[in-house]
Amino acid sequence: MNFIYSLIIIIIIWGINESFRMLGVQGDATIAMIGVVLLSSYLFALNLKKAKLPKLTGYMILGVIIGPVGFNLLDYHTMENLSFLENLALALIAITAGGELKYEKIKAYKKTIVGMFSGQVVIVFTGLFISLLLFKDYLPFFSTLDFDLVVGFSILFAATALSISPATTIGIITELRAKGRITDIVLSVTVIKSIFLVLIFPLVVGVAKIFLIETTALNIDLIFEVAYHIFGSIGSGIVIGIIIIWYLKYIKAERSLFILGAAILIAEVSIIFDFEILLIAIVTGIIVENFSAQGESLIDGIEQSSLPLYIIFFCFAGAGLHLETLKQAFILTLFVVLMRMFFLFLGNYAGVMAVKGDNLLKKSSWMGFIAQAGIALGLASVIEDTFPGEIGIQFKTILISSVIINEFLGPIFFKYILIKAKEDTA
Repeated sequence: MNFIYSLIIIIIIWGINESFRMLGVQGDATIAMIGVVLLSSYLFALNLKKAKLPKLTGYMILGVIIGPVGFNLLDYHTMENLSFLENLALALIAITAGGELKYEKIKAYKKTIVGMFSGQVVIVFTGLFISLLLFKDYLPFFSTLDFDLVVGFSILFAATALSISPATTIGIITELRAKGRITDIVLSVTVIKSIFLVLIFPLVVGVAKIFLIETTALNIDLIFEVAYHIFGSIGSGIVIGIIIIWYLKYIKAERSLFILGAAILIAEVSIIFDFEILLIAIVTGIIVENFSAQGESLIDGIEQSSLPLYIIFFCFAGAGLHLETLKQAFILTLFVVLMRMFFLFLGNYAGVMAVKGDNLLKKSSWMGFIAQAGIALGLASVIEDTFPGEIGIQFKTILISSVIINEFLGPIFFKYILIKAKEDTA
């Protein structure tokens, strides 16, 4: 009955907002949309939680319903106008991820973390790369391409398969207030893999260019470009981290407001200098957590103000998903998703076995690494920009389709393993 009441309230909220859009100016309607999305998403997810599904899944499902592929109440133009909120959410999520990468935790579980990381990186990349080459004749789209193009695409698919969503990982941990060994290990590996992928991806794209664009070869310009993005982002993160440490230590007032301002600064720096927002924010969190006593204050400040931005981020993620895209590349998408999950299990199992971990880690912890979102979509955009025309469009179409499935499955699987490990305290 509560669900019906909530549904009626959601419909009334959207009805009032649509009337407002018809009578008012577009700017006012866009501002009003923020409140409408927050209220309706929260109510919808709250009821969906009773079905044992994560709130994040509820935010995304409502996004699909109200987005362009649903009732189009939340259209692309409005999402574009509010895209700065997504950047803020991404910055806060990445700062939190960096802040959760604590040296003490890594030291305590270093063998397991190294084993998981190594097993996943090696086996997922090589396994998916070889599988795509072996089954290319049976996969629509791949079967029509020359072998060099298949190799180039396979390199990109295998690399992006390594990506995990720190946003989803942090979101589920926050929702369940999860604490414990599995929580610490999964979060540490997630952050380390995210940093690793952001660091190596410019090089991966450079190698793929050799196969996808015949006139391209590795050159000194590529090396300088990679160095600029990496060291510029790291340097920015260090500077902003030092600023946050100073403020939290000496000023202390209005912590959440100041941290929100720092997130805005990170987003603007990434745009102005073409740096990587995720790398800047993760480094910022790592610096504050591991080089000061202000790590707990940082996380507390973020938690006080982050929920509205998290809701908008995941609701927009759902609204931005293209179901038509999923139809176009369904077989190849399903192949990539299933093989990625298989090799995640295999790599995780092998890595944990190599360091003599227990059965729970070997057989179940891989479920914490399924979700993909911001990083994968960001890499897809990089590829589309790097390979203009049909090559970039085709790759982004297929990658987004796989992200759709992984982002819906990821929270469910991760929540299951945390509850199984009895690390949920909510």
